Amino acid sequence: MASGLRWIATAYDLGYTFTLCEAIEPRELLVRLGAEPQHIHELTDDAVAELQLRPEDGHLGDLEFLDWEDEALVARLTAAGFLSHPEVLVRAGQVPGWAYAIENISSRATAYLAALSRGTRAYTVFRGVNGEHQVGYARDGQVLAYYEPDMPHLGGVGAQEGVPGFVYSGPELPDVAFLRFLEDEYGIYLAWENTRAPLPTAAFAHTYS
Repeated sequence: MASGLRWIATAYDLGYTFTLCEAIEPRELLVRLGAEPQHIHELTDDAVAELQLRPEDGHLGDLEFLDWEDEALVARLTAAGFLSHPEVLVRAGQVPGWAYAIENISSRATAYLAALSRGTRAYTVFRGVNGEHQVGYARDGQVLAYYEPDMPHLGGVGAQEGVPGFVYSGPELPDVAFLRFLEDEYGIYLAWENTRAPLPTAAFAHTYS
């Protein structure tokens, strides 16, 4: 996991969305995704995994990260949607000059790319559970590119022009190639260990609002 971003494709091999927004804070990124500021809580990667794997009939006491006897905490997490089997959990963090967001399996950020880029620019890369790959780029509230790099003939926003500076020619998987592009283009290094720590996190009942 020495690479700057490419480890993400291995760590989230069942599907993920990774998003970068320039010159904003992680909490602002989550707000642009539709989160209420008071409902953003800092959770570890393990805590999010527990919430995602929690069975429908599971008891709060089964969540190892949660002191279910702490009624105030349980109330806050309940109000924020974390304990109601949310469809989407998004964690956000920061590297120099950029805020980032990681989603395991879901793809909320892809529907909010224009909002994420208001007054700045944003990149996103998505790998679906069925192996599809999509990349996107937006600037100043306008989506300039969103398409499948390995199948540009299928169309999409800016499929012919592509993401500025990014050329996909294989043999890497498209998402891995895009992560490499972001590493090389901006010198971004995100340590895997840092993403395990508590990060601002938001819960959403639906992928799209």
